[in-house]
Amino acid sequence: MTEFTKYLSLKMDKSEENLYVISDETGKRELHSYNIQSQRYVKVSDEQENVKNYWFADGGLLLATDLNGNEREQLTYFKEEEKYQLTADDNYYHHYGVYMNSSFIYLRHHKDGKIFELMDHSDGHETVLNSFEVPSSIIGKFDDNHILMSQAVDNLDKTIHLYNIKTAELKDTGLPAGRFGNYHSLSDSEALFTSDYLEGNLNLYKLNKKTFEFKKLTYFKWDIQKVKVLEDKNTVIFEVNKKGFSKLFKYDVENDFLEKLKYKNNGVVHSLVHSADKLYVLYSDMTTPHAVYEYDLADGSTEKLFGNDEADTAVETMHSTYPSFDGLDVPYYLYVQNSSNAPTAIHVHGGPESQARPEFNELYYKLYKEGYQIAVPNIRGSTGYSKFYIGLDNKEKRMDAAKDVVELREHLINHHSADKNNIFIMGRSYGGFMTLLLITQFPKLWKGAVDIVGISHFTTLLSNTPAWRREQRSHEYGFIGEHDEFMQCIAPLNNSQRIRCPLRIFHSHNDVRVPYSESLQMYEKMKEQDKDVELTAYENEGHQYLYTDNQDDMNTKLIAFFNDQTEK
Repeated sequence: MTEFTKYLSLKMDKSEENLYVISDETGKRELHSYNIQSQRYVKVSDEQENVKNYWFADGGLLLATDLNGNEREQLTYFKEEEKYQLTADDNYYHHYGVYMNSSFIYLRHHKDGKIFELMDHSDGHETVLNSFEVPSSIIGKFDDNHILMSQAVDNLDKTIHLYNIKTAELKDTGLPAGRFGNYHSLSDSEALFTSDYLEGNLNLYKLNKKTFEFKKLTYFKWDIQKVKVLEDKNTVIFEVNKKGFSKLFKYDVENDFLEKLKYKNNGVVHSLVHSADKLYVLYSDMTTPHAVYEYDLADGSTEKLFGNDEADTAVETMHSTYPSFDGLDVPYYLYVQNSSNAPTAIHVHGGPESQARPEFNELYYKLYKEGYQIAVPNIRGSTGYSKFYIGLDNKEKRMDAAKDVVELREHLINHHSADKNNIFIMGRSYGGFMTLLLITQFPKLWKGAVDIVGISHFTTLLSNTPAWRREQRSHEYGFIGEHDEFMQCIAPLNNSQRIRCPLRIFHSHNDVRVPYSESLQMYEKMKEQDKDVELTAYENEGHQYLYTDNQDDMNTKLIAFFNDQTEK
């Protein structure tokens, strides 16, 4: 059974008296509130489906839920005792953007299409303001007449535009294409944002809102992620993601003065909220489950407000790098078992434009208690280590990423007492693809494998994924008609006859990112070949598993599989 509650998306309401957070303590994700003075913690939402996100707007609360994980989020507005359905069309994805001029403005697109429609919802009426043929996002309000928007160039970079809500004109700001986030207006003439302009890491920039000229303010060799501007519109608190670990800094914009805060630095800041001289932080690390803390900016003291109790089993961890086949240093985290010939699991994260970070993971914790050491690498293609690193696995470079995992296996045997006869490989999403790639291209190395919502063939994935996602993912995986030979060559589905180890596959029927057909075709092909394979599919989940019953079921089966296969 689940031992720990997962918390996410910590926010504060307009009164600055209540913290809100999504948690799964009821068995699915619901919204809860915590009163800072009374310390009263209560469930706020009562939805049939999982709460995916929420916003405070027009004195009320806006919730986003989807149906069985299909990601086509519907928006419901609550104000006082009234409940108002903004959207109720399950054929569309809805992406909330901003409330301005008495209107809710958001984007939507059809589940099978590629046209993004800018919507205005006011006085009970829904109006299409404009439509765009490229994936688009609302960044926020720019002024009373304009919305700041982004449009995708590829799987990473975006161009930045101003949309005039009166004239319906979309104007290019002239800012370079790149990663762009954390936009905060300081005044009518200045704003802050983060980007990788000028070099490959996300740093803080000041924007002239009149001319769109920008100035780089920080020069970290790591990525700035969460940014909070305090009430004086000059003091900024932000998180630097250094080797995956969160480091908090305070920055004086006017005086260009940077100060590192003495806050926990061995894990991950999942959410960051500020009020007056207090920070409220949702935090976990590899050994400490998720909880919410109050940090006093004046005296540097920290107090836990609510969240999980400490884990009852001590866990030894470390992080380091290892040299891959071409000399590239690849970072990894390790849950260390101090024993000779330790059974070991390597877990590859999804994305691949994502990053494993030193946060609490209940599956890792349970495997550790069973005697396994767990290695979690950030192989080439991961974010967090510069834009150069992200691009090292694109298209025909895919096998280089697989070789990173092979080299990690050898490193664990030589330096961390991993039992070479009991090494498992597992991964979710793209990590599931990497798992299948490794057991087909390097079949002798693995005792067993677990593929969770993984890809078995890039060509079938791209053919079956919605049109709005196809081009973006093609920049990473390859384009049909251009990279066909390579995608056919490496496809795990085409090489399943080479698999030697048992495989357990987990998927779900409502996955819109990696269709269920990706796992089904792999399972059926292996059954035809009389391979040791099992498939578990969940009816009420999508790409993520949000119901704790399903998480428990998968974790229990996975651990039992490892134990059954491990040579004692």
